[in-house]
Amino acid sequence: MRADIQALRALAVLLVLLWHAGFAGLSGGYVGVDVFLVVSGFLMTQILLAEIAEQGRLDLPRFYLRRARRLLPAAGATVLGVALLTLTLLPITRWREVAGDIAASAVYVVNWRLAERSVDYLAADAPPSPMQHFWSLAVEEQFYLLWPVLLGLAVMTAVRRGRGSAAGRAAALALVVGALSLAWSAWLSQVDPGRAYFVTTTRVWELALGAALGALWPRWAAARPGPRLATALVLTGLAAILLSAVVLDTATAFPGTAALTPTLGAVAVLLGGPFVRPAGVVHGALALRPVQWLGDISYSLYLWHWPLLVAAAAVVGSDPLPWGTGALVLALTLPVAWLSYRYVEMPFRGRLSPAPLRESARRLARWVLGYALACVAGVGAVLVALATLAPGGLLSTAPPQAQQIRPAPEVARQDVYTPFYDGCDPLPGARLATVCVGGDTTSDTRVVLLGDSHAVMWMPALAAAGERRGWRVELMARPSCPVADVIPMLGDDPKEDCSPWLAEVTEAVTQDPPAAVVTAQVPIPRLWVEGEVVRSADGHELMAQGLARAWDGLRAAGVPVATIGPTPRFEDDPPTCVAEHLEDLGACGQALTSALAPTAPPVRMALDQAPQVELVDLVDELCPQGWCPAVQGSTLVWTDDNHLSRTRSRELAGPLGKALAEVLPDRR
Repeated sequence: MRADIQALRALAVLLVLLWHAGFAGLSGGYVGVDVFLVVSGFLMTQILLAEIAEQGRLDLPRFYLRRARRLLPAAGATVLGVALLTLTLLPITRWREVAGDIAASAVYVVNWRLAERSVDYLAADAPPSPMQHFWSLAVEEQFYLLWPVLLGLAVMTAVRRGRGSAAGRAAALALVVGALSLAWSAWLSQVDPGRAYFVTTTRVWELALGAALGALWPRWAAARPGPRLATALVLTGLAAILLSAVVLDTATAFPGTAALTPTLGAVAVLLGGPFVRPAGVVHGALALRPVQWLGDISYSLYLWHWPLLVAAAAVVGSDPLPWGTGALVLALTLPVAWLSYRYVEMPFRGRLSPAPLRESARRLARWVLGYALACVAGVGAVLVALATLAPGGLLSTAPPQAQQIRPAPEVARQDVYTPFYDGCDPLPGARLATVCVGGDTTSDTRVVLLGDSHAVMWMPALAAAGERRGWRVELMARPSCPVADVIPMLGDDPKEDCSPWLAEVTEAVTQDPPAAVVTAQVPIPRLWVEGEVVRSADGHELMAQGLARAWDGLRAAGVPVATIGPTPRFEDDPPTCVAEHLEDLGACGQALTSALAPTAPPVRMALDQAPQVELVDLVDELCPQGWCPAVQGSTLVWTDDNHLSRTRSRELAGPLGKALAEVLPDRR
């Protein structure tokens, strides 16, 4: 046990916990994960090289068995705990997604699932999963699975033939792998930051950095650095980690090169930690009992804090949680983590007695089977409860009218125009633009539907109208990119690709004019203007000007241009509200005036600036008598707080087709 390593673990987990709880002073607290990765690579490589030195070979089943004993009991307990929290505290609309996350976490691939979700526009505003924090564990486990094999292949043959040292070859391999990963991480963090944050390939270099240090450690230790140098390394490393946690934020392209500061800080602490003056202040601070205790329980603390924060957010109805509530949840997490450490982690730790290869493999299989059963139990409990308690289930107490709702609230988020999200065809000659075709695909009368996800949500209606009226409907859409000459903000990042996308679709329309162009988009509440974020009402005029400029560009094709009017944006999620008010569906909805307040002003202003553009307004269909209900008849209208369900969209094919025909009287 090294006091400096336990202190690093304590600092890393504390940064992550405070960041997740919303502590304002630590906008980059996520760097705690990067510290963990460096420490993991360092320790694991030392263990593997020590085994090679002692036995002349690697016993991979025994190595994986040690990892299983160390990690799986607490992880399995957390999975069961998350299943229980989900069934008792989270709305039924989230159960299916959580079950999928549990399954992905169970096999340590949830980081790839989250990477895909990070680029899913419809999932952008969804509440975080209680299993989301397993992404970093998945990265580690994937590295643990492959690194010993690569290390064995690179080292064992050379050692047996007397060609170089095991440590030297391990360090060289780690540096090569790390350099490739760092280069990839730097590039992907710039072009696709959402995916880059989660995928394994952008994080391997952090583990490899620790691995290289672990391989070269004997040479460093033999040099016996003096206490002054060691103290300087430790203080500099801690300062680098803390500075990163304070200066970085969610707008930082990460990991990329920005992660070099906290990871090199961790390396500096590891280099100096064992050699500081034993009776000095730095050693005393690292060895403080509370610090060492936090390091001891850091794994269980990491496992449990996030599910409890997510559950608390669901109970309080606030995401993110107020800081005071988050701090209270963290305080309650400490005893939970200690219980997990004391009664789940510790009983299975300790030295593993040597055993024949076949026996190690059998032991490993038993451990994996036990963990798999725990995970299957967690997933099964959620899915069985969903099947029995959801409207129409065997134990459902919902009234008959609620059981007839389609789509059912628990699957509402999947009721979308799937051809677009499965992938439309690339637009010929374009780099970003795609096209989906619907309606009467044999017709020569083309109607082009342009816009963001709000254009996508109207595609089922317009395609159905096209089938009836003989229109070939071509959808050219890009999530978060309105048909407006502006740069919108997506989260904390400017959506720089919207301008080239708009240029591509405008060129396509002008070069091959259709019978009509229909746009549908949601006005973006935050714009990127001359290097600054312009928010909400301050950007209405800028948004309106951008819409008008884009419409003028489309009108250059000499064809009629219409825009579908803005649709409601709800304060609460309609599917969740319906799931929680099956006895009183009328409680779910919002007044028209407040529901349109965030979206209507820029469109009205833009239409004043571009009077030749016609408005297709279906607000009376969606919000009769000034009220926007969540359910109309037996149809759940909304998939989330601002997107129509595919089911309701198709039901509006008649009104949309009629309204468009009136706007364009020369078309059927």
